[in-house]
Amino acid sequence: MDLIKQKYHIFNLDNVKIKGYYPKELLEIIDKFAHFEKKFIIEIGKIYSVRAFFAISEPIDNEVEYQSGHLDLKMIMHENQVYVGEVVTELPPMFVLKKGSKIKIKKENIVYQPNYK
Repeated sequence: MDLIKQKYHIFNLDNVKIKGYYPKELLEIIDKFAHFEKKFIIEIGKIYSVRAFFAISEPIDNEVEYQSGHLDLKMIMHENQVYVGEVVTELPPMFVLKKGSKIKIKKENIVYQPNYK
């Protein structure tokens, strides 16, 4: 529904437990995410990666075609269990999020912390 309403969805490992939440095609990706080490502390000003899915078609029978990939976010705010990240990845023009967009995420959405220099 996120892909239909917001035109994007941020992967959350907790949703894997819900049968049918993610399409079968994602099971291989999801299995890889389950093995990521999350032993980092989220810090404001640091960059973290999430897996994002973007709608690339109009909905037909409540389904859309999508593309996915890693999206880097610079954490700019934290309140309770919610973080606000600013998109630092340059995205194709047809995607709803752009470099500089701000989105809310939870720790469960973060896949890893890249070690860019």
